[in-house]
Amino acid sequence: MSGSRSVLVAFVGVLVFCLVAGAIYLEILTSARATQPAWEVTQPVAAGQELTTANVTEVRVPAADGSWDLVRGDLPAEHRRAAHDMSAGTVLFNSDLLQQDLALVTLTLKAPPPLGQGDSIDVYALVDGRTQMVGRRLIVDHVDGDSAFVWVPAPDEPAWVTLEASQVALFAALSSGVGVPKDSSQSMTEALAQLRGGTVPGGELPPEEVVPTPSMAPSSPTPTPRRRSGA
Repeated sequence: MSGSRSVLVAFVGVLVFCLVAGAIYLEILTSARATQPAWEVTQPVAAGQELTTANVTEVRVPAADGSWDLVRGDLPAEHRRAAHDMSAGTVLFNSDLLQQDLALVTLTLKAPPPLGQGDSIDVYALVDGRTQMVGRRLIVDHVDGDSAFVWVPAPDEPAWVTLEASQVALFAALSSGVGVPKDSSQSMTEALAQLRGGTVPGGELPPEEVVPTPSMAPSSPTPTPRRRSGA
């Protein structure tokens, strides 16, 4: 009798284990198959370009634990813009979008570098013999001659319009912003002092190797034999 009871207890234990293991496996399988909505780029977009139904589409991606900061909602209806260049197939995170309201302004640039849509530029104004950085990492929408159409923070729109209307000399540099000092106001004298003897790292040529020239030392005179006296 006791043997049959032990077998029954063991059978129940195995059955409970199988049920618990099956439930855990089913939960893992269900979680692995769970998806969530996301947005994906369907064709290359440039920094500053608006994201519309022409270049993004809604897709389903595997559900995560909430650590993924995916773009949600009706993205095309929000008229959001790309924060950087992206290729087709990119799944969009909030960090991929510009996070502030923007205004498009026209800037007349003096001797601008070659610019195109999506380029990032720093803008300097020349006033009373000093240059002052007035815009950092601004995104170019498009270019027409010396005029660049640039996205700026919406609260700064009046100031940019004032600079353009005042015909202040504006200069631009293609820049990622990395390594550019925050205090970027300089006079010509200060700029010359900073650039004196400056070179691009890696741009210095190694000193030429000096090959010694064989010296032309005069040869020693051959002694003239002398006859001994009384010989």
